[in-house]
Amino acid sequence: MILRYNTNSKEWTHEAKAEEKISFGFNKMSIPAASSRYVPSDSHQFRFRTSDGNIGPLVGIMTSMSKKWGLSGNGPLFQALQTEVFKRNGMVVVFPPETLVKDSLTGVTYLPDSKSWIPVRTPLPHLVFNRVPFRKAENLPAFTDAANYFSALGIPFFNPSFINKDRLYTLFARHPHLRTLMPESIKIKSMIQLAAFLEKHTGIYLKPASSSKGIGIFRLREKDGQIEFESHSHRHLYPGMKEFWKIKSKQLLKHEYIAQKEILPASIEGKRFDFRVHAHDGPDGYEVTGIGIRQSQKQDLTTHLPNGGVLFPYIKVKNERHDQFFAWVVKEIGELLSEELGYFGEFSLDAGMTETGEYAIFEVNSKPMSFDEPKIEEKRIAALTDLFFRKAGF
Repeated sequence: MILRYNTNSKEWTHEAKAEEKISFGFNKMSIPAASSRYVPSDSHQFRFRTSDGNIGPLVGIMTSMSKKWGLSGNGPLFQALQTEVFKRNGMVVVFPPETLVKDSLTGVTYLPDSKSWIPVRTPLPHLVFNRVPFRKAENLPAFTDAANYFSALGIPFFNPSFINKDRLYTLFARHPHLRTLMPESIKIKSMIQLAAFLEKHTGIYLKPASSSKGIGIFRLREKDGQIEFESHSHRHLYPGMKEFWKIKSKQLLKHEYIAQKEILPASIEGKRFDFRVHAHDGPDGYEVTGIGIRQSQKQDLTTHLPNGGVLFPYIKVKNERHDQFFAWVVKEIGELLSEELGYFGEFSLDAGMTETGEYAIFEVNSKPMSFDEPKIEEKRIAALTDLFFRKAGF
């Protein structure tokens, strides 16, 4: 089915028979037939599938509005998703929650042929993929109102929020199979508590509960009665916990840091490595989309690429044990997240392995960035598109 959108009049028309009743979007907006064979220059053509007289799928990607009234977020991801959805006869509209009204929303869509974005007003989408890029934006009334509205209507709402690290550890700690996989963690509340935790483990990581990509992470180790502090940029030796707390407590409490037991990581050629695992909800449940390896170089605090980590081919460490473990763990984690926090269509894991060959899960990311491995990213786009069409009923 072909629909046309006029960017000037902001109206949709169909090119079927005039008497044929056509509806569009979740709320089944009635679409009139085109009045003539003349096609205005500001009109754009979209091909859709049909299900019981309803045209779709219309996929909504919710993001944030920038200060200059533009849209924020992962533009290349949005573009890649629209290109794939468009190819399969569907449409993606990227919108901020502020533009949502009772029966429509306003956003932008990508035109693969002209490689350009156009403004568009659409009916309510058949599903919404939450890609709001900032945690603070998820605390705004516009986001909360939109999420509640979609939920009340029964519109699938994917990846409901960012995941707080302290909350994640609490969920893992209660799970019969996952509780041994995440290194022991606590939410930092006092100097005495932190000192006791460091004394117990001798080496700990300190991480902001609401951050990603290794931002704000540092490590503490007890060394000859002193406190060794290490960040991505420098090291410092404090005489004791009192001196460290005096300098760093404001940062730790303001940004709700957690402390996590340090594990002794496995290495490749003397340099630590971690797994980056992407997972999605497939026809038979959660499954691995792809696995990448990140290896540290000049420092071993983290393996994130912005902090000097490098890509390492998974094929060089791939074995049946790794494959079976990650196939199992993404099912367990996916089901746990969706049961406790709301439906997740995709997520990624930061995982590691100890020197003794035991697995560890460090973080779960609810809004994965684009993978640097092209084949994994291509498979991700295809898997998400499959999911969109399946959940939308097309």
